[in-house]
Amino acid sequence: MKRGRLEYSILNSSISSIIYIGRLLIQFVARSLFIRFLGQTYLGLNGLFTNILSLLSMAELGVGASIVFSLYRPLAENDHPKITALMQLYRKAYDLIGVVIGVLGIVIMPFLPFIIKDMKSVPNVYIIYLLFLANSVVSYFFTYKRSLITADQKAYIVSLNDFIFLLLTNIVQIAFLYIKADFIIYLIIQIVFTILSNICISWIVDRRYPYLRHSKPEKIDQETTDVIKKNVLGNVSSTIGGQIVMGTDNILISAFVNLTAVGMYSNYTLVVNAIQNLCKQVTNSITASIGNFAVTASQEKNNELFQRHFFVNHTLIFFSATVLEVVLNTFIQWWVGPKNVLTSLTATLIIINYAIQVYRNTGFVFIQSFGLFWYQRKKPIIEAAVNLIASLLFLAVFKMGINGVLLGTILSSFGFVIWYEAYVVYEHALHRPLREYVVLMLRSVTELAFTIIITTVTANRILPVNASFVGLIVKTVYALVLTTLLYILFYHKRPEFKYLLSVGKRLIKRS
Repeated sequence: MKRGRLEYSILNSSISSIIYIGRLLIQFVARSLFIRFLGQTYLGLNGLFTNILSLLSMAELGVGASIVFSLYRPLAENDHPKITALMQLYRKAYDLIGVVIGVLGIVIMPFLPFIIKDMKSVPNVYIIYLLFLANSVVSYFFTYKRSLITADQKAYIVSLNDFIFLLLTNIVQIAFLYIKADFIIYLIIQIVFTILSNICISWIVDRRYPYLRHSKPEKIDQETTDVIKKNVLGNVSSTIGGQIVMGTDNILISAFVNLTAVGMYSNYTLVVNAIQNLCKQVTNSITASIGNFAVTASQEKNNELFQRHFFVNHTLIFFSATVLEVVLNTFIQWWVGPKNVLTSLTATLIIINYAIQVYRNTGFVFIQSFGLFWYQRKKPIIEAAVNLIASLLFLAVFKMGINGVLLGTILSSFGFVIWYEAYVVYEHALHRPLREYVVLMLRSVTELAFTIIITTVTANRILPVNASFVGLIVKTVYALVLTTLLYILFYHKRPEFKYLLSVGKRLIKRS
């Protein structure tokens, strides 16, 4: 029996979240052993090359998001010839993207000495870079089939596949690190398992959707072609802007500070990005269900759905940002030692940036679900310009180091981007005045700031400074208890809060 949207939403969110927690545990163990066997310099190089390759992924031009959106209707109508035609089109696109990224990656190689301030401290840099590039290129082959599973509201299958191969990859990598601490072997193993993961997901899609091999593809109609072109063009600037903002941090730190600073910063970003991605697993895994819902729903229902999604998103930020502010530096000290702890100001800026990016999730989900990429085509250009100019000003003129990079991102994200994305959604999907969102956001941020300040100040006064595991648990429990009390005080009368309770009760009854 076909599941409903709510069931698919809960299934995708719950399975993806559980799997992601498992991924976090694996990544923390792997990172700890990586630092132990290879050190902070190689960790910094790992973060730097990951940033460079994420910038090269701009060649993808938002094709993935356009794939998912254009598949919603033919999947709902079981239009097998059209689905087959779209998948063949996307296969050609991704093969071309993989080749383009490979060529661009090779072109960048002569510029590596200008990007890496202390390049001579690391042997075989060019070989290591080529292995990173190879892993990025091979990831584009077969991967287009993931989009079909995602659009069909079964993203949990992709999550499970990726988790299994991540586990296998890290087990083999850790085993080889014990035998010989060689970064090159470490990367070769990663490439092999990337290929195997993509082959496996391709096989799963072929089994679940056999008509892809037997159905005769129809010619894609002009209307669909026009929609795809507009979405891809709208995503071009979005992809470029997003990658410049989020993908240049380690490059700027490497160029203006050093690789060791990149390594220290990457420990924090691993923790924060892990929690940020977990939030995305909860909120973004229902994108396909929203896209399916939006086809027939009224404006009033769409607005109600937006309010509920925003409240769930805000709830995740409310708890996670508060706990992070209380325990982040303590956790880093316990995990990788006091030498790797950044200042309290830097940690706070990291958390502020984290909260802003997660707040953007709701706008992003609705832009993707309603296919509004075209309307935000100008946004990322301004975003990237503001971010780069501000970051370079803070770095080169004011010598603010990591804090300068973070302030540049915060300025561009909260000063402009978050409001522009909300404008696109409110103007072209919800058809309501933007001032409603402004009031909603400012109220939410004020309540969050109040909670963080109260929790942090009382925790610092009441609890002793203790970087042990027990001390970390005590701080976390204290932050969760006080945050829960304030959360109930602020929101117990809100209709979105009552809706969440009703969904929880339904799930308990079904279980």
